[in-house]
Amino acid sequence: MKQFFVGAIGLSMLLSACEKREEISLPYEGDKIVVNTLIQPDSVVYIRVTRSVPSSVYDDAGYKDIPGAAVTLTAGDESVWPLQTQVIKGLSYYVSDRKAVLGLQYKVAVTAPGLQPVTGADTLPAAPLAYNAGAQRSSSRVEFTLKDHPSSADYYRVRIYMTDAATGRGTFLLFRLDPAFNNSLADFFSKGNYNSLIMNDKRFNGKQVTFVLQTEEPIMNAGEMTVEVSALTYGTYQYLNTLFAQRESGNVITGSPVRVFSNVTNGYGIVGGINTRKMVFKIE
Repeated sequence: MKQFFVGAIGLSMLLSACEKREEISLPYEGDKIVVNTLIQPDSVVYIRVTRSVPSSVYDDAGYKDIPGAAVTLTAGDESVWPLQTQVIKGLSYYVSDRKAVLGLQYKVAVTAPGLQPVTGADTLPAAPLAYNAGAQRSSSRVEFTLKDHPSSADYYRVRIYMTDAATGRGTFLLFRLDPAFNNSLADFFSKGNYNSLIMNDKRFNGKQVTFVLQTEEPIMNAGEMTVEVSALTYGTYQYLNTLFAQRESGNVITGSPVRVFSNVTNGYGIVGGINTRKMVFKIE
C-alpha cells in the first residue's frame, strides 16, 4: 500500500520553527491539490499551491508547483482580489494586491489540469488582548498577561524570540509553561520544551491570566525580546494542533498516525485566519 504525507508546505514564512521530520503511515488517496495560507489582518495574502506526494518523497523539493493552476481569492460575497505570482526564498506564492481586513470571509479556489478542483474558506479572529510582557536577564522566565473574551470559544498560539535589531525577527526559543506559576493550566504542561504553545480557553474562559513561561536556556542577552500571541480561528487551531500531534506521534515507537486537519474541500492544507499581537520589550 502506498503512503502519503501532507505537511505545512507553503507556511514556511508563517510557521518558521525547528522541525523534526517523521514518517507517518496513512493510506495515499491519490494526487490532490494542496493549499496553504494563513490570512492575517493588515497583511497581504500569501497562498502556496502544490501537489500532494507519497511519503517516499519526503523533502521540500518533492512538493512541486502545479503548472497551469488557476487560483482565485474571494473576499466577502463577491469581491475577487487580483493575485500576482512571487518567488520568496525559492518558493512560489500567489500574493494579493491588497491587505486583508476584519469582518470578511476569505475563500480560495484552485483548479488545475488533471486534478479535482478545491476550495477552502475562513474568517479572521479578533486581536488577542495580550499585554505586560517582560523578562529579566539571567532568568529563564518570561511573563505576559492575556485577557480572554468571555462570550466565545477562543484559541491561541504563543511563541517567543530574541528580537533582531535589523529585521525585528528572530529564532523561536524553546520553552514550556512554568509549573510553579501555572497550576490552573495543568492540561498544557509537558515534560519537554517546544517553540510554540497552542491552546484553547476552556481553562480560563473570560478570565485574565498571567502566563509564566520557562525558557530552556537562561536569557543572557541584554537586548530585546518579542512575545508573540496569536488569536486563531477554530480551523487554524485544529490544523496547528493536529500538525503538532502528528510530529509528536512520530517520536513514539508505538504511537498511532495522526491525520492533519484540513478545511480544503477535495484537497489538503489549510485556509485559515490568524491575528497576531507582537509585544517587543527590553530585557531588564
